[in-house]
Amino acid sequence: MLEKLTAKNQRTKRHTQEYRKHFALNRNAAGFSKEMKEHIYTLVCDRAEGPYVYDLDGNAYIDLTLGFGSILFGHNYPPVRKAIEEQLTKSWSVGPISPLAGILAREIANVTGVERVAFFNSGTEAVMVALRLAKAVTRKNYIVFFKGAYHGTFDPLLTLKNDHASQLAKAIIPGVTQSTLNESYLLDYGSPESLEFIQKHQDEIAAVLVEPVQSRNPSFQPHEYLQELRQITAANNIALIFDEVITGFRIGIGGCQQHFGVTADIITYGKVIGGGLPIGIVAGKAKFLDATDGGFWQYGDDSVPTVKATFVAGTFCHHPLAMAAALKTVDIIKQNDGKVLKELNATTAAFCARLNAFFSANNYPVSVQHFASLFRFTTPGKLSLLYYLLLNNGVYIWEGRNCFLSPAHTPEVISALEEKIAISCRQLEEQGLMKRTTLQTN
Repeated sequence: MLEKLTAKNQRTKRHTQEYRKHFALNRNAAGFSKEMKEHIYTLVCDRAEGPYVYDLDGNAYIDLTLGFGSILFGHNYPPVRKAIEEQLTKSWSVGPISPLAGILAREIANVTGVERVAFFNSGTEAVMVALRLAKAVTRKNYIVFFKGAYHGTFDPLLTLKNDHASQLAKAIIPGVTQSTLNESYLLDYGSPESLEFIQKHQDEIAAVLVEPVQSRNPSFQPHEYLQELRQITAANNIALIFDEVITGFRIGIGGCQQHFGVTADIITYGKVIGGGLPIGIVAGKAKFLDATDGGFWQYGDDSVPTVKATFVAGTFCHHPLAMAAALKTVDIIKQNDGKVLKELNATTAAFCARLNAFFSANNYPVSVQHFASLFRFTTPGKLSLLYYLLLNNGVYIWEGRNCFLSPAHTPEVISALEEKIAISCRQLEEQGLMKRTTLQTN
């Protein structure tokens, strides 16, 4: 089984080995074990088009990774590509601010309802700045985040464990020291106890950072909890930060704020809005965003900045190519009241329902859960070998396992995808690695 995959990916393996000495890539060792050593590598591709990526061996794969969720419309989407090409002929330099930055900020404010917008280079950077702004404005030191969430690679958020007595985040990763985590509380998402803890420690908590729908658990969508969380934070001078790097501009134009009817103080965006180029966005209420530049003032009168600003910076924060791609993305999404997102979300829901019906009908202990156009397979234990079979059968899912659909995944492509998933499940069963059982779905 796995030998066929290795033969299929010969050039990827050779490329990986040839450059390993100089190219330090964590993904090339993800999930390492001696038993799987020969099959651990990141697929190397030099071409992508629509719903497909093509590896160095010339194999085509239906891509469910889609740039880790940054590709909404499909690879090499002509309108976005044209916007980038046109901007490339004008300027792709930084230093003076691109005129597109101000235009994009106003567009985002108009479609999402936020008051102010600031640009950065990645989702991680946006989260980092959001927390800094929250601390600067509330003048408190502690932050709360939740088990199961993913907020990028900012050190005070890099752990999966906490101290049960204090709820302080606990150091478990080399290089992330306990002192870095000593102002971070890690709580259980959706639990009454977490709300009680936040209420009790209101005087020291500057911000509650939440992934409203956790990308690693998309079926958990705690509407009432988020409403209560908003009430508690609003009443106690605590910034409520929605990390919508993945869900923003995916569930709808207004994101999770609109979906759950909750207005956050600060929202971070990334991925989709960049049209495939690097971007991070911090948006929200002027009360917090004013800490980036001192707040609104104007020429020709006595107005001056009135807020003490913290420090933010970055060489490529307003890169003209990223601004152009983002502007075109917003333009497409907002057409016909977000029709493209509504249709894509409906397509994903129907696709996942058919898959779960197939798994249930065959008593396969596999399921799939989704939110908007994000979905994940549940493959406990040895069933994770399903991803290797999918790759061998022409379906690419990265090692983090978040999957996405795009409008480029036409009904014909989705039909082929479902057949490849069915074949892979049957092959896993034939190998004796998946036994039929009664499937209990969420």
